[in-house]
Formats: sequence, C-alpha cells, structure tokens
Amino acid sequence: MKVILHIGPAKTGTTALQKALYSAREKLVDFSVLYPDTLDKNDYNHGKLCALFVPYGDAPRGLKKLSEAEYYDAGKSLQERIKLDVQTICPDILILSSEWLASAYDHQDAHKFSDFIDSLMPDSIEVLLYARRPSNFFLSASQQRLRASHQFKPIFHWRLNEIIAGFQKLFASHTISVRLFERPALVGLNIVSDFAETYIPECRTILENVQESTEVNESFSAEAMAVLQNFRRVHFADQEDVFNGKTRKLMRVLKRMDAKDDRKKPTLTAEWRDFFDYGNDQALRLHHLHHITFSDFDYPRLASGQFAPKPEKCRDVADFVDIDQDRLATMITRLANSPWSPNRSGSKWLLSLPNNLLGGQLCQFPLWRRLIAC
Repeated sequence: MKVILHIGPAKTGTTALQKALYSAREKLVDFSVLYPDTLDKNDYNHGKLCALFVPYGDAPRGLKKLSEAEYYDAGKSLQERIKLDVQTICPDILILSSEWLASAYDHQDAHKFSDFIDSLMPDSIEVLLYARRPSNFFLSASQQRLRASHQFKPIFHWRLNEIIAGFQKLFASHTISVRLFERPALVGLNIVSDFAETYIPECRTILENVQESTEVNESFSAEAMAVLQNFRRVHFADQEDVFNGKTRKLMRVLKRMDAKDDRKKPTLTAEWRDFFDYGNDQALRLHHLHHITFSDFDYPRLASGQFAPKPEKCRDVADFVDIDQDRLATMITRLANSPWSPNRSGSKWLLSLPNNLLGGQLCQFPLWRRLIAC
C-alpha cells in the first residue's frame, strides 16, 4: 500500500481537493483507493490527526470548538477508523489530507504522527505539498484572517522550505513531492484534476464529476476587505481569531454587493508585492532545491542579492492593497441604504466610515440611518 500525505499547505486549493475526494470516497474504493471517512459530516479532511502531536492549547482554530477531552478523543477515533478501514479494504493507495498536518515536523511529538503512519504498514509514503507564489499566498491568507480578526496578515507564514526540510527529516526514507500551484501549471487548470492525473489517473473523471462548480473560499474585493476590517476593528478589536454571527452577516451582504458588479480581484500594491516576492531568498531556494519556478519571476534579481525593502505602512488593508475610492464610497452608500443592521450601533458605525476610510468624502446616507444613529 502506498500512503499519500497531502499537507496543503494553506491557501493552495486544499478545501476543493478534499471536498472532491470526500464526495467520491465510496466510488474510489472500487479502484482500491481509500480516502477515509472523517467521522464528521462537516469535515472533509483528516485534520483531527493533529491531536497526535499538537497540544490542545496550540490546536488549530477549527478544533478549538472542542473541549480538551473531545479534542483528544476525536483524534483517537479518527486514528482507529483509519486503521479499521485499511484492514478491511486493503487499498493499494491510502490518501490522507489536511493543511494542519503541515506543522507536524515542528512539534516535540512529531514522531507520534510518523509512528502512526508506519503502523498502517505502508510499502511507501509520499508527502505532497503545493507551492504558491509568496505574494499571492499573503493576499489570500490575510483575506481569510479578516473573517475572524481585524488584522490583515496571515495566521501562517510562507515557509515552504522549512516545511519541506522538516518532513524530509520526519519521513527520511520516503518521498517529499512539491508541485507548482499556479493555474496554468495545473493539469486541467485546477488542483482536483492535477492531483487525480498525477496520483490516481483512472479516477480523474470521477473526481471531476463531483468537483464543485463554484470556487471555494471565494475572495472579497479590496473595498469589501477595507469595510470588513474596520467593522472588526471597531466592534471586535479584542476578539482575535474568533468568528461570530454579526461578522458573518456583514460578509454575506458584502459578497452579494461584490457579485452584483464587475469587481476586480484584489491586488497588492507594487511595494508590498515586491517585498513578499523579493524580500528574501526563499523563492530562489525553492527554485534551486525543488525546481519550482513561479511564472514571470525575477530569479536573477534574488541571485544577485537585490532584496526589496519592507514598506513602512502595514496596519490597514489600504496600506497593502490597491483601493478604488469611488467604488468604496458606492459600497458604503449601498450598505447604508440596505436593511443590514438597522440599529443605533450599526448606523453609527456606517456614518463613521467616510471619515475612517474615505478621508471625509461625503456619502449619501438615508435620513432613517441618520435618525437611528442619533
């Protein structure tokens, strides 16, 4: 049996791939491919295996909803289920996937994870991760964090070389594979087809048929991000890495607004994009050691040591991302005219946005909003 450990990392299409594998898991068994059940209808991955090596206090935010006892019990239950499935099905290929596994090498109990994999008696193990351009990773990961924070920065740093080196030690006698995460470089222009064609080509059609037609974790516009950050800063500045219903409600409204017009995907300012791609030699090391070549990337610049300086401003979304001020003003006006949060607190915050985000530019607020805010 071959074990494929897909460890992400974050923001490389992991959710899309996991949902496809999970949805097709019963059909995959017919091809002697096992993607074990996660024991939770809301989970598509095997992240609970991190209970093997991550103390409860450092558990990923998605598992903090569990008590300490529930956390370790869930990890143990998943281990037992995987072992049972392997013994019962006797697959040729076992696929385990979670971006939370990417930190395994960095924990004192990392050996417990590798020992568990060895206990499944595999003939071979291949650890797989996808490599995304540093600047693109920062933008995507920072945007994801805004959903539960007012800080515009990733929870996880771009540290592919460190992850690869760590897993090379953890699984020293096995294969560590790195694939480029850029749409033109992916087979079929998406991660599901790319993974299937590379590892289980006979199952590619099955996975493509269950693949969701809509993009997973669809991005916000730059203007929506600015509004969302200010909302979190004003109302939930003391709640870091905490999701709540009020934020989700605003996010739904902002997504609908983005969907109604021809909004552009957010782009980093030239200075910050330059810094994330060329602020150190990490991309060059990845290129030399693992043959990952990002498109339109100036590798000679890094080879000559011409590293980009870090820009000074690093607090607001507008410091990092190009904002269309006219579109932002329109979004604020539309939000104020919508039935979202028709109360004093929400209305006072809306009326503060022109000063906070537009430098005092006037917006057309309805009379009822102004009266409620008083």
